[in-house]
Amino acid sequence: MRVLVLSNGIWKSGAQHATNEFLEFMSTNPNIEIKIIGCYEGNFVIQPNSIEIHRVPCKSIGILLDMKIDKNFRQLIQWADVVWIATGEYTVAKRIKRIKNIPIVAHIHSYEFICPIMIFSYKLAEICNGCSPWRIIQCKQGIHRELTKVGSLKRPKAQVYWLLDFGKGPLDYYLWKRAMSNVVESIDFFIAVSRATRDIVVSHLPEVENKIEVVYNPVAYRPWRYLSFIPQQRGNYIFYAGGANIHKGPHILLNAFSLLRRWGIDVELVMTGTAGTWVEALARRLGVDRGVEFLGKLPEEEYFRLMAGGRVTVMPSVWPEPFGIVAVESISLGVPVVGSNGGGIPEVVGNFGAVVPPHYEDVANAIVSLSEKDYDRYEMRNYAYEKFGEKNVEKLIKIFNSI
Repeated sequence: MRVLVLSNGIWKSGAQHATNEFLEFMSTNPNIEIKIIGCYEGNFVIQPNSIEIHRVPCKSIGILLDMKIDKNFRQLIQWADVVWIATGEYTVAKRIKRIKNIPIVAHIHSYEFICPIMIFSYKLAEICNGCSPWRIIQCKQGIHRELTKVGSLKRPKAQVYWLLDFGKGPLDYYLWKRAMSNVVESIDFFIAVSRATRDIVVSHLPEVENKIEVVYNPVAYRPWRYLSFIPQQRGNYIFYAGGANIHKGPHILLNAFSLLRRWGIDVELVMTGTAGTWVEALARRLGVDRGVEFLGKLPEEEYFRLMAGGRVTVMPSVWPEPFGIVAVESISLGVPVVGSNGGGIPEVVGNFGAVVPPHYEDVANAIVSLSEKDYDRYEMRNYAYEKFGEKNVEKLIKIFNSI
């Protein structure tokens, strides 16, 4: 079977990491031949390097990434038995179908099919659904108000954005609507990264209900590409890996950490991807900055070493995470997870952590509770391997064959 993979390869997103893991396993299958089409821009991060990569110009259409079909692209379409849109390059599907009636499988890592803005939540609480120009205006303005509350956005700038949203919202909607025209109809099968993501997509696109299946990301092995052992002792710190993205809930965690300090609990907090951001300023306002280590983007080995040494990993996301790669990585390393009770996180955490509403009191209580439990770290790793391991690659390959 010849699989043509579309993966932009521009940034190291969760979707890109998951795609890399799929490719790592698929490249060893003697019955599959893989070729990749990616974008010129940025540093290409696709692995393994043994796979042939063809690059084309790409352009952004709001949250969507559109690929140009050149002569080599056309030849690869003729070569392939199936096209796998791995990281969201959906708009090219309708043009591929005009060239060849080839099966197309699209991976759904987020909500681009139902929402035309990059920040997919309304007031950081729900999916920005029921799309219309007015709804998008409300979504944008609600998000900007929340960013102002936590100090990520200054009030004068927020007021300017509030006015601009009246024009930008309808424009985003129009561009998204035009780009996605006939795209869903051109795709033969959809892969959702969690049951929660599947349910959200189907609730908005009931026409895909009979051609969508859940395949978990096989990322449980990823930490072990960089580490060789599980530390026997946990450090006295909480680990957070969501950066300064407000949707990941760093403000929730800082308020929870402030509460832990008031309770007299002696624990530190390590936050990656937050150095020099508004998260530091918020910590100073809360008076907890001396107990927090703010780090930038780390090399993979150092990142996983810190994660493996923590007492608990916290994912207080304030929107429905489609999957939750950080949670899988943490459990694979034997570290329990406090996660939000929405999106795909509960499916990941299972019995090796706690899922709570993204409110700081609930998060603080869950951290205390988990810190007192003694988990079998090897049992946790085996759970991660079983649920988020190579079986998912086999499932994806079966889907390719079936269509």
